[in-house]
Amino acid sequence: MELTAKPISKRRRIEGTGLEGVLDFVAAMTLIVGGLAACTAVIVFKIPGLLMCLSIAIGTLLQFLLLRCFAELIRLQKRIAGLEYSGRISGSYEDTVSTCSHCGSMLHSDVCCDGCGARIVRPEIDEINED
Repeated sequence: MELTAKPISKRRRIEGTGLEGVLDFVAAMTLIVGGLAACTAVIVFKIPGLLMCLSIAIGTLLQFLLLRCFAELIRLQKRIAGLEYSGRISGSYEDTVSTCSHCGSMLHSDVCCDGCGARIVRPEIDEINED
């Protein structure tokens, strides 16, 4: 008798390093370095450094937001193209994958399971074939 299994949908998170992940890291580092530079300007230049501090802080925040926007655009374009991307698109997000009902491993094929070798049976397809 042939071993058969049904696909079970499960959520998974895709991990990877892409340009969008690097942009997020650079944005965070820019924010940290800008904050340190703003504090240093106040400490070194005292009262005249306040204007410089404010300028550095605003510039750092705007650069942080710009880099995060670029990262978000890259993620959205990769999602539309069906490619994997690192990080998270803002807003709600859900990803589902099929797993084998027999062994629980992720299915890479609609025909058989790579983990246990079971033939994948889809109930809606089998009902059409029986008619």
